[in-house]
Amino acid sequence: MSDAHSHEHGHGHGAHAHAPHRHVTAANLRPPLSLLAMSAGQRVVLTLLPLASLWLLVWWALRELA
Repeated sequence: MSDAHSHEHGHGHGAHAHAPHRHVTAANLRPPLSLLAMSAGQRVVLTLLPLASLWLLVWWALRELA
């Protein structure tokens, strides 16, 4: 028996071979940018930023037409 492959278990772990095992939970399955994981303030900001951008675009377009 060769010592070169004594650490193998018959299944590959890829780049995570030395990472600790993480149990699959609801928190692990959530995407990094999740509305459920955000605070109320972050949700308000995430809602207002696109609306403010659209408002500025409309305001700029109306000024260009005038």
